[in-house]
Amino acid sequence: MIQKLSNKVYMVGGDGSANVVIIVDSKGAIVVDTSLFEEKARKIREFIEGVLKKRIYLVINTHYHPDHCFGNIVFDDVQILSSSLTKKKMSLMDADYLKDLPMIKKPVLPSITFEEDWCDEYLQIAKLGGHTPDSSVVIVRDEKILVAGDLVFNGFHPEIVSDSNLEQWITILEDLRRRHFNWVIPGHGEPMGMVSIDLMVRYLSKIKRLLAGTVTYAEILSDDNFSRREFPELFSWGIENLLSVQRAR
Repeated sequence: MIQKLSNKVYMVGGDGSANVVIIVDSKGAIVVDTSLFEEKARKIREFIEGVLKKRIYLVINTHYHPDHCFGNIVFDDVQILSSSLTKKKMSLMDADYLKDLPMIKKPVLPSITFEEDWCDEYLQIAKLGGHTPDSSVVIVRDEKILVAGDLVFNGFHPEIVSDSNLEQWITILEDLRRRHFNWVIPGHGEPMGMVSIDLMVRYLSKIKRLLAGTVTYAEILSDDNFSRREFPELFSWGIENLLSVQRAR
């Protein structure tokens, strides 16, 4: 499903899949994240070039997870931008990592990188960490739109992975909610306003309390911010990832 959020910004997503964002400017089009599947990425490219009549001149990967970067294969003739850490992590994907994922020999790596941030006349990109060490956000400045990547999930339990940093993630979101955005586009789920950042802070803070033993599972499950989210298996999986990290320390 394609949603037009402003004169410049479109979002492609649905059913909990990773969102792809299209930003149109005077030079053409920018694609933020490219999805897991080559076929989906190809259809998005056809929409941009065939319907919007725009040349794609830049692709951005917010982080290394396959559902945000495997579609790069469709844009291998376009400059692909990410943090240097994202490129490094993508380069480490070996045959064992790839064996249970959609058929791909090797991910197409970013061709240009930045260390901590990157700006042009329209965009601001910052590597912030939290969800993963390389997680970046993209801000469309004149539209006041935040492309949050997987720092925000709306309507779905977030993927809390073994290299997630819960404390950092909460701090990042608290910093972001001091700003005003007309739209917050999550990595998964529907675009919303600033309330989506509040809901993520509440979610992650409660997970932190659960790990500390100051809140029970029963209290968690009775909270609408948990019970109304889809993919509950991700909740259990995320808790196990956090506990595994704790046990390893």
